[in-house]
Amino acid sequence: MKISFPRRQVPALGLCIALGVVSAPGLARADSDHGPATGPLPDTHAPAGVMFDHMHKAGEWMVGFRYAYSSESGDILHGGSKAGDQMVIDHGCGDHKCSMAPGSMSMNMYMLDIMYAPTDWMTLMVMPMYMTHDMTMRPLKSNASHMGHSGMSHGGMDMSMDDDMSEMMDHGTHAHSGAHTHGTDGWGDTIFGPELRIAEGPGYHLMFSPMFSAPTGSVDKKTNGVFTHYMMQPGSGTWDFLPSITYTGRADRFAWGAQVLGVVRMEEENDSGYRLGNVFQATGWGSYRFADWISASVRGLYTDEGQIEGHYNGPHNHSSPPDLQYNYGGTYWDIGFGINTVVPSGALKGLRFSAEWLQPVDEDVNGYQLERNGTLWANTSISF
Repeated sequence: MKISFPRRQVPALGLCIALGVVSAPGLARADSDHGPATGPLPDTHAPAGVMFDHMHKAGEWMVGFRYAYSSESGDILHGGSKAGDQMVIDHGCGDHKCSMAPGSMSMNMYMLDIMYAPTDWMTLMVMPMYMTHDMTMRPLKSNASHMGHSGMSHGGMDMSMDDDMSEMMDHGTHAHSGAHTHGTDGWGDTIFGPELRIAEGPGYHLMFSPMFSAPTGSVDKKTNGVFTHYMMQPGSGTWDFLPSITYTGRADRFAWGAQVLGVVRMEEENDSGYRLGNVFQATGWGSYRFADWISASVRGLYTDEGQIEGHYNGPHNHSSPPDLQYNYGGTYWDIGFGINTVVPSGALKGLRFSAEWLQPVDEDVNGYQLERNGTLWANTSISF
């Protein structure tokens, strides 16, 4: 595969690289995971859905487990508005007539989080993951007038489905004509790289994380012998660059932070002929520590994701919006509510658990997409 820098740039990329280049390891000082009583504090880690947010002291290890669950159901959106079935039939599949639409989708992501700090100014990280996807599909209902022989329609739903069947047979594919459920599972991509301290002082910390994602996840999962929907592939299939800059601060029982993160696809296409869109995210949060073992947080998240470029290079359906690459990506706003806990002393000192619910508040999608319900994050970790 040809490796190149994508035409669409992540806005934060230049800033991330510049700060990473000018940062000097000699200026860094070890940050503290502990409070005045020398015990670990819950709010020294960001809310559960934020990665690349903290570092460790020289010689320290951390082993953790992250879990994420997200779901979609309800209406089909076009931009920021609801789209009726007839609109999806006529426009959701491009030159083809859509006969199906997603009714619901869920994703489970299981991540092993391993960190080691060879020095105070650098922490190394690797994160393999396993993913499952499940989707239910429903037939689209046409509101076109019905006419013809024996209840058969030449201008309504039956004709739309027949046309779609013929078009898909030309592509060597086939479609379901009724409601059904299908799913995929497998290893996802593997994230790895360093976290580098840029600066710190009394009450603040600034770090740069030039992470990479190796294409260890499959991009050739099939349903009934043809490529499944793009969103249900466990991996991206490309080497990706994930730069981020994270700032955190604290004063007494209050803590806060902000992060800018990008995902840049470093190859023109994967082995299945397409490339996922670049991603830009910006997030900010604040938390309050009720006791030395528990804190609560509120977070805002903005995401801008590009549409898929390219096209499957093998047989695939064109019968529903998720089958078409331009029905992916958009801009999204979420608000998160989280809780962080830590064991402050005893045999399990340093054991952490955190959870966060991200609630969608606004979305402007590319093409036609199922609306989002939200995402649950749950993490546990221990340092030694």
